[in-house]
Amino acid sequence: MMEWLTQNWYWVLIGIAFVALHLFGHGGHGGHSKPIEPGKHTS
Repeated sequence: MMEWLTQNWYWVLIGIAFVALHLFGHGGHGGHSKPIEPGKHTS
């Protein structure tokens, strides 16, 4: 697992950043205050 992380840490970082920006970007402005439902995500 650690070997995978050392090779793919940038993808993990990008994924975390994307999710964080998505949550704060939508939830912070009150536009999308609903909890995110997996499988029903539309951008």
